Amino acid sequence: MSDPDFPPLRTPLFDAHVALGARMVPFGGWEMPLQYEGQLAEHEAVRRRVGLFDVSHMGQVRLTGARVWEFLALLVPGNTGRLAEGDSLYTTLCNEQGGVVDDLIVTRLGPAEAFAVINAATTDGDLAWMLDKRDELGFEDVGLFDEREDWAMLAVQGPEALGLLERLVPGTAWSGSKPFTLHVREADGAPLLVSRTGYTGEDGAELLCPPDRAAAWWGRLIEAGAVPCGLAARDSLRLEMGYPLYGQDLDTETSPLEGGIGWTVSFRKPEAFIGRGALERQKAEGAPRMRVGLRFDGRRPMRHGDVVSDGERAIGTVTSGGFSPTAGVGIGLALVERRAAEGKTTLFVDKGGRPVEAAVVKPPFIVPGSARKQ
Repeated sequence: MSDPDFPPLRTPLFDAHVALGARMVPFGGWEMPLQYEGQLAEHEAVRRRVGLFDVSHMGQVRLTGARVWEFLALLVPGNTGRLAEGDSLYTTLCNEQGGVVDDLIVTRLGPAEAFAVINAATTDGDLAWMLDKRDELGFEDVGLFDEREDWAMLAVQGPEALGLLERLVPGTAWSGSKPFTLHVREADGAPLLVSRTGYTGEDGAELLCPPDRAAAWWGRLIEAGAVPCGLAARDSLRLEMGYPLYGQDLDTETSPLEGGIGWTVSFRKPEAFIGRGALERQKAEGAPRMRVGLRFDGRRPMRHGDVVSDGERAIGTVTSGGFSPTAGVGIGLALVERRAAEGKTTLFVDKGGRPVEAAVVKPPFIVPGSARKQ
Protein backbone atom coordinates (compact mmCIF):
# COMPACT_ATOMS: atom_id res chain seq x y z
CA MET A 1 0.00 0.00 0.00
CA SER A 2 1.39 3.42 -0.90
CA ASP A 3 1.82 6.21 1.67
CA PRO A 4 -0.74 8.99 0.97
CA ASP A 5 1.81 11.55 2.19
CA PHE A 6 4.32 10.26 -0.38
CA PRO A 7 2.39 9.15 -3.47
CA PRO A 8 4.33 6.95 -5.90
CA LEU A 9 6.28 8.62 -8.66
CA ARG A 10 5.28 8.15 -12.30
CA THR A 11 7.51 7.67 -15.30
CA PRO A 12 7.01 9.76 -18.48
CA LEU A 13 5.17 6.75 -19.92
CA PHE A 14 2.47 6.46 -17.25
CA ASP A 15 -0.33 7.64 -19.55
CA ALA A 16 0.86 5.27 -22.30
CA HIS A 17 0.68 2.33 -19.88
CA VAL A 18 -2.84 3.24 -18.75
CA ALA A 19 -3.94 3.64 -22.37
CA LEU A 20 -2.76 0.09 -23.07
CA GLY A 21 -4.76 -1.24 -20.12
CA ALA A 22 -1.77 -2.04 -17.92
CA ARG A 23 -2.36 -3.08 -14.33
CA MET A 24 -0.38 -0.49 -12.35
CA VAL A 25 1.24 -1.30 -8.98
CA PRO A 26 3.61 0.47 -6.55
CA PHE A 27 7.24 -0.63 -6.95
CA GLY A 28 10.34 0.97 -5.40
CA GLY A 29 8.48 4.23 -4.83
CA TRP A 30 7.08 4.29 -8.38
CA GLU A 31 3.75 3.38 -9.98
CA MET A 32 4.72 0.78 -12.58
CA PRO A 33 2.96 -1.62 -14.98
CA LEU A 34 2.72 -5.15 -13.58
CA GLN A 35 1.33 -6.64 -16.79
CA TYR A 36 -0.66 -5.83 -19.92
CA GLU A 37 -2.00 -8.93 -21.70
CA GLY A 38 -0.64 -11.27 -19.01
CA GLN A 39 2.65 -12.42 -17.53
CA LEU A 40 2.97 -15.67 -19.47
CA ALA A 41 2.32 -14.07 -22.86
CA GLU A 42 4.76 -11.26 -22.11
CA HIS A 43 7.40 -13.69 -20.83
CA GLU A 44 7.08 -15.78 -23.99
CA ALA A 45 7.28 -12.69 -26.21
CA VAL A 46 10.74 -11.92 -24.77
CA ARG A 47 12.01 -15.50 -25.00
CA ARG A 48 10.75 -16.00 -28.57
CA ARG A 49 10.52 -12.55 -30.21
CA VAL A 50 11.00 -9.12 -28.63
CA GLY A 51 9.58 -7.42 -25.55
CA LEU A 52 9.62 -3.80 -24.39
CA PHE A 53 9.93 -2.63 -20.79
CA ASP A 54 9.67 0.83 -19.24
CA VAL A 55 12.61 0.98 -16.81
CA SER A 56 12.60 4.76 -16.42
CA HIS A 57 12.38 4.33 -12.65
CA MET A 58 16.06 3.37 -12.57
CA GLY A 59 18.53 5.96 -11.32
CA GLN A 60 21.39 7.46 -13.32
CA VAL A 61 24.52 9.13 -11.94
CA ARG A 62 27.29 10.89 -13.84
CA LEU A 63 30.73 11.09 -12.23
CA THR A 64 33.37 13.49 -13.52
CA GLY A 65 36.87 14.69 -12.74
CA ALA A 66 40.51 13.92 -13.41
CA ARG A 67 40.57 11.39 -10.55
CA VAL A 68 37.18 9.81 -11.15
CA TRP A 69 38.58 6.39 -12.09
CA GLU A 70 40.95 6.40 -9.14
CA PHE A 71 37.91 7.02 -6.95
CA LEU A 72 35.81 4.30 -8.59
CA ALA A 73 38.63 1.78 -8.16
CA LEU A 74 38.18 2.25 -4.39
CA LEU A 75 34.39 2.57 -4.43
CA VAL A 76 33.55 -0.74 -6.16
CA PRO A 77 35.18 -4.21 -6.02
CA GLY A 78 34.93 -4.71 -9.79
CA ASN A 79 37.94 -4.14 -12.00
CA THR A 80 37.07 -0.76 -13.51
CA GLY A 81 40.67 -0.38 -14.66
CA ARG A 82 40.09 -2.76 -17.56
CA LEU A 83 37.29 -0.69 -19.10
CA ALA A 84 37.93 0.90 -22.48
CA GLU A 85 35.88 3.91 -23.52
CA GLY A 86 32.27 2.81 -23.99
CA ASP A 87 32.67 -0.40 -21.97
CA SER A 88 30.29 -1.19 -19.11
CA LEU A 89 30.74 -3.30 -15.97
CA TYR A 90 28.23 -4.94 -13.64
CA THR A 91 29.50 -4.46 -10.10
CA THR A 92 28.40 -3.54 -6.57
CA LEU A 93 28.76 -0.95 -3.87
CA CYS A 94 29.91 -2.72 -0.70
CA ASN A 95 30.10 -1.54 2.90
CA GLU A 96 33.10 -2.13 5.14
CA GLN A 97 31.63 -5.47 6.29
CA GLY A 98 31.36 -6.68 2.69
CA GLY A 99 27.56 -6.32 2.50
CA VAL A 100 26.01 -5.05 -0.72
CA VAL A 101 24.73 -1.47 -0.60
CA ASP A 102 23.50 -1.83 -4.19
CA ASP A 103 24.33 -3.47 -7.50
CA LEU A 104 24.88 -1.21 -10.50
CA ILE A 105 26.31 -0.90 -14.00
CA VAL A 106 29.23 1.50 -14.50
CA THR A 107 30.29 2.74 -17.96
CA ARG A 108 33.50 4.49 -18.96
CA LEU A 109 32.54 7.51 -21.07
CA GLY A 110 36.06 8.91 -21.09
CA PRO A 111 39.24 9.35 -19.02
CA ALA A 112 37.47 11.82 -16.73
CA GLU A 113 33.84 10.69 -16.98
CA ALA A 114 31.75 7.73 -15.84
CA PHE A 115 28.03 6.93 -16.02
CA ALA A 116 26.25 4.62 -13.58
CA VAL A 117 22.78 3.07 -13.62
CA ILE A 118 21.49 2.21 -10.14
CA ASN A 119 18.33 0.73 -8.64
CA ALA A 120 15.20 2.83 -8.26
CA ALA A 121 14.49 2.22 -4.57
CA THR A 122 18.11 2.86 -3.56
CA THR A 123 18.88 5.92 -5.69
CA ASP A 124 18.83 8.46 -2.85
CA GLY A 125 20.79 6.16 -0.55
CA ASP A 126 23.35 5.35 -3.24
CA LEU A 127 23.97 9.02 -3.96
CA ALA A 128 24.41 9.79 -0.26
CA TRP A 129 26.76 6.79 0.06
CA MET A 130 28.88 7.85 -2.90
CA LEU A 131 29.12 11.45 -1.70
CA ASP A 132 30.05 10.33 1.81
CA LYS A 133 32.76 7.97 0.54
CA ARG A 134 34.02 10.56 -1.94
CA ASP A 135 34.68 13.03 0.89
CA GLU A 136 35.89 10.38 3.33
CA LEU A 137 38.46 9.11 0.82
CA GLY A 138 39.65 12.59 -0.15
CA PHE A 139 38.14 12.88 -3.64
CA GLU A 140 36.23 16.15 -3.17
CA ASP A 141 37.30 17.15 -6.69
CA VAL A 142 35.18 14.36 -8.20
CA GLY A 143 31.75 15.57 -9.30
CA LEU A 144 28.62 13.44 -8.75
CA PHE A 145 25.49 14.45 -10.62
CA ASP A 146 22.02 12.96 -10.17
CA GLU A 147 20.62 12.59 -13.72
CA ARG A 148 17.47 10.58 -13.03
CA GLU A 149 15.28 13.46 -14.25
CA ASP A 150 17.32 13.76 -17.44
CA TRP A 151 16.60 10.31 -18.84
CA ALA A 152 13.78 7.93 -19.64
CA MET A 153 14.91 4.34 -20.09
CA LEU A 154 13.39 1.62 -22.28
CA ALA A 155 14.60 -2.00 -22.39
CA VAL A 156 14.25 -3.84 -25.72
CA GLN A 157 14.85 -7.54 -25.10
CA GLY A 158 14.55 -10.77 -27.08
CA PRO A 159 16.03 -12.69 -30.01
CA GLU A 160 14.60 -10.15 -32.48
CA ALA A 161 15.57 -7.07 -30.44
CA LEU A 162 18.79 -6.18 -32.23
CA GLY A 163 17.24 -6.57 -35.67
CA LEU A 164 14.45 -4.24 -34.62
CA LEU A 165 16.96 -1.68 -33.34
CA GLU A 166 18.91 -1.81 -36.59
CA ARG A 167 15.76 -0.59 -38.36
CA LEU A 168 15.15 2.25 -35.91
CA VAL A 169 18.50 3.44 -34.52
CA PRO A 170 21.08 4.49 -37.12
CA GLY A 171 24.83 4.49 -36.82
CA THR A 172 25.73 0.95 -35.71
CA ALA A 173 25.14 -2.63 -36.83
CA TRP A 174 23.57 -3.51 -33.49
CA SER A 175 23.63 -7.26 -34.16
CA GLY A 176 27.42 -7.01 -34.30
CA SER A 177 27.92 -4.78 -31.26
CA LYS A 178 29.30 -6.26 -28.06
CA PRO A 179 27.23 -6.78 -24.92
CA PHE A 180 28.06 -4.42 -22.06
CA THR A 181 28.98 -1.49 -24.27
CA LEU A 182 27.30 1.91 -24.38
CA HIS A 183 26.91 3.88 -27.60
CA VAL A 184 26.24 7.63 -27.64
CA ARG A 185 23.96 8.64 -30.51
CA GLU A 186 21.63 11.44 -31.57
CA ALA A 187 18.10 10.91 -32.89
CA ASP A 188 15.53 13.53 -33.85
CA GLY A 189 17.90 16.25 -32.62
CA ALA A 190 18.14 14.79 -29.10
CA PRO A 191 20.73 12.61 -27.35
CA LEU A 192 20.18 8.85 -27.31
CA LEU A 193 22.24 6.35 -25.32
CA VAL A 194 22.10 2.72 -26.43
CA SER A 195 23.34 0.40 -23.68
CA ARG A 196 23.87 -3.23 -24.70
CA THR A 197 22.63 -4.49 -21.35
CA GLY A 198 19.48 -6.06 -19.97
CA TYR A 199 17.98 -8.21 -17.25
CA THR A 200 16.32 -11.07 -19.11
CA GLY A 201 19.09 -13.33 -20.40
CA GLU A 202 18.15 -12.46 -23.98
CA ASP A 203 19.90 -10.21 -26.47
CA GLY A 204 18.91 -6.59 -26.59
CA ALA A 205 19.66 -3.10 -25.37
CA GLU A 206 18.40 -0.35 -23.12
CA LEU A 207 17.65 3.02 -24.70
CA LEU A 208 18.08 6.21 -22.67
CA CYS A 209 16.44 9.32 -24.12
CA PRO A 210 15.18 12.67 -22.76
CA PRO A 211 11.86 12.18 -20.93
CA ASP A 212 9.96 14.26 -23.50
CA ARG A 213 11.04 11.82 -26.23
CA ALA A 214 10.02 8.66 -24.34
CA ALA A 215 6.45 8.40 -25.67
CA ALA A 216 7.65 8.72 -29.26
CA TRP A 217 10.22 5.96 -28.81
CA TRP A 218 7.70 3.77 -26.97
CA GLY A 219 5.22 4.07 -29.83
CA ARG A 220 7.90 3.60 -32.48
CA LEU A 221 9.17 0.40 -30.84
CA ILE A 222 5.68 -1.09 -30.45
CA GLU A 223 4.82 -0.24 -34.06
CA ALA A 224 8.01 -2.06 -35.11
CA GLY A 225 6.85 -5.22 -33.32
CA ALA A 226 7.97 -5.00 -29.68
CA VAL A 227 5.45 -6.35 -27.13
CA PRO A 228 4.90 -4.19 -24.00
CA CYS A 229 5.89 -6.13 -20.88
CA GLY A 230 5.50 -5.45 -17.18
CA LEU A 231 7.24 -6.17 -13.90
CA ALA A 232 5.76 -9.68 -13.58
CA ALA A 233 7.44 -10.91 -16.78
CA ARG A 234 10.63 -9.05 -15.91
CA ASP A 235 10.77 -10.96 -12.62
CA SER A 236 10.13 -14.42 -14.10
CA LEU A 237 12.65 -13.77 -16.90
CA ARG A 238 15.44 -12.69 -14.53
CA LEU A 239 14.64 -15.54 -12.12
CA GLU A 240 15.00 -18.15 -14.89
CA MET A 241 18.52 -16.77 -15.42
CA GLY A 242 19.32 -16.70 -11.71
CA TYR A 243 19.86 -12.94 -11.74
CA PRO A 244 19.65 -11.45 -8.23
CA LEU A 245 17.17 -8.75 -7.24
CA TYR A 246 18.49 -6.16 -4.84
CA GLY A 247 16.49 -6.06 -1.62
CA GLN A 248 15.64 -9.76 -1.87
CA ASP A 249 18.70 -11.71 -2.99
CA LEU A 250 21.25 -9.02 -2.09
CA ASP A 251 21.33 -6.52 0.77
CA THR A 252 23.66 -4.83 3.22
CA GLU A 253 23.88 -8.04 5.28
CA THR A 254 24.73 -10.24 2.30
CA SER A 255 28.11 -10.16 0.56
CA PRO A 256 28.67 -10.74 -3.17
CA LEU A 257 30.35 -14.05 -2.26
CA GLU A 258 27.29 -15.18 -0.30
CA GLY A 259 24.88 -13.77 -2.88
CA GLY A 260 26.23 -15.84 -5.77
CA ILE A 261 27.97 -12.98 -7.57
CA GLY A 262 31.47 -13.48 -6.22
CA TRP A 263 32.74 -13.14 -9.78
CA THR A 264 32.05 -9.39 -9.53
CA VAL A 265 34.84 -9.03 -6.95
CA SER A 266 38.33 -8.60 -8.38
CA PHE A 267 40.85 -9.67 -5.76
CA ARG A 268 43.61 -9.29 -8.34
CA LYS A 269 43.26 -5.54 -8.62
CA PRO A 270 45.68 -3.75 -6.27
CA GLU A 271 43.35 -1.12 -4.81
CA ALA A 272 42.09 -1.40 -1.22
CA PHE A 273 38.44 -1.08 -2.24
CA ILE A 274 35.76 -0.65 0.41
CA GLY A 275 34.99 -4.01 2.04
CA ARG A 276 38.10 -5.73 0.67
CA GLY A 277 39.32 -6.96 4.06
CA ALA A 278 36.00 -8.55 4.98
CA LEU A 279 35.62 -10.14 1.55
CA GLU A 280 39.16 -11.53 1.61
CA ARG A 281 38.42 -13.15 4.98
CA GLN A 282 35.25 -14.69 3.60
CA LYS A 283 37.14 -16.03 0.62
CA ALA A 284 39.88 -17.52 2.80
CA GLU A 285 37.62 -18.96 5.50
CA GLY A 286 34.54 -19.68 3.41
CA ALA A 287 31.46 -17.47 3.52
CA PRO A 288 29.02 -18.55 6.26
CA ARG A 289 26.14 -18.63 3.78
CA MET A 290 25.77 -19.46 0.11
CA ARG A 291 23.27 -18.89 -2.65
CA VAL A 292 21.77 -22.01 -4.25
CA GLY A 293 19.30 -22.57 -7.04
CA LEU A 294 16.36 -24.88 -6.25
CA ARG A 295 14.05 -26.62 -8.70
CA PHE A 296 10.83 -28.52 -8.01
CA ASP A 297 9.81 -31.54 -10.04
CA GLY A 298 6.42 -30.02 -10.77
CA ARG A 299 4.58 -26.77 -11.44
CA ARG A 300 4.14 -25.65 -7.84
CA PRO A 301 5.90 -22.28 -7.47
CA MET A 302 8.37 -21.40 -4.76
CA ARG A 303 7.80 -18.13 -2.93
CA HIS A 304 9.97 -15.52 -1.28
CA GLY A 305 10.27 -16.41 2.40
CA ASP A 306 9.69 -20.17 2.05
CA VAL A 307 11.79 -22.00 4.64
CA VAL A 308 14.54 -24.31 3.34
CA SER A 309 15.72 -27.32 5.33
CA ASP A 310 18.21 -30.14 4.92
CA GLY A 311 15.54 -32.65 5.93
CA GLU A 312 16.22 -32.27 9.63
CA ARG A 313 16.35 -28.56 10.42
CA ALA A 314 15.86 -25.15 8.81
CA ILE A 315 19.03 -23.87 7.13
CA GLY A 316 17.81 -20.83 5.18
CA THR A 317 15.04 -19.26 3.12
CA VAL A 318 13.98 -18.76 -0.47
CA THR A 319 14.86 -15.17 -1.38
CA SER A 320 13.32 -15.21 -4.88
CA GLY A 321 10.87 -17.80 -6.08
CA GLY A 322 8.24 -18.43 -8.70
CA PHE A 323 7.19 -20.53 -11.67
CA SER A 324 9.40 -20.89 -14.73
CA PRO A 325 7.20 -20.55 -17.83
CA THR A 326 10.02 -21.89 -20.03
CA ALA A 327 10.87 -24.97 -17.95
CA GLY A 328 7.34 -25.50 -16.63
CA VAL A 329 8.45 -26.03 -13.01
CA GLY A 330 8.78 -24.12 -9.76
CA ILE A 331 12.19 -22.52 -9.21
CA GLY A 332 13.88 -20.36 -6.62
CA LEU A 333 17.04 -18.80 -5.28
CA ALA A 334 17.76 -19.51 -1.62
CA LEU A 335 20.28 -18.21 0.90
CA VAL A 336 21.36 -21.10 3.11
CA GLU A 337 24.02 -22.13 5.61
CA ARG A 338 27.07 -23.11 3.58
CA ARG A 339 28.22 -25.99 5.77
CA ALA A 340 24.75 -27.54 5.84
CA ALA A 341 24.13 -27.23 2.10
CA GLU A 342 27.54 -27.67 0.50
CA GLY A 343 27.66 -30.81 -1.63
CA LYS A 344 23.93 -31.51 -1.29
CA THR A 345 22.00 -32.44 -4.43
CA THR A 346 18.58 -32.05 -2.80
CA LEU A 347 17.08 -29.82 -0.12
CA PHE A 348 13.53 -29.31 1.12
CA VAL A 349 11.23 -26.30 0.83
CA ASP A 350 8.37 -25.88 3.29
CA LYS A 351 5.05 -25.47 1.47
CA GLY A 352 2.12 -25.12 3.83
CA GLY A 353 3.81 -27.08 6.60
CA ARG A 354 4.91 -29.90 4.29
CA PRO A 355 8.52 -30.28 3.13
CA VAL A 356 8.75 -30.60 -0.67
CA GLU A 357 11.94 -32.02 -2.16
CA ALA A 358 13.84 -29.67 -4.47
CA ALA A 359 16.89 -30.38 -6.60
CA VAL A 360 19.91 -28.15 -5.99
CA VAL A 361 20.94 -26.73 -9.37
CA LYS A 362 23.35 -24.09 -10.58
CA PRO A 363 21.51 -21.24 -12.33
CA PRO A 364 20.53 -20.42 -14.97
CA PHE A 365 17.49 -22.67 -14.75
CA ILE A 366 17.09 -22.69 -18.53
CA VAL A 367 19.43 -22.67 -21.50
CA PRO A 368 19.20 -19.21 -23.10
CA GLY A 369 17.47 -19.58 -26.45
CA SER A 370 15.83 -22.88 -25.49
CA ALA A 371 12.31 -21.42 -25.68
CA ARG A 372 12.77 -20.70 -29.38
CA LYS A 373 13.64 -24.34 -30.08
CA GLN A 374 10.52 -25.85 -28.55
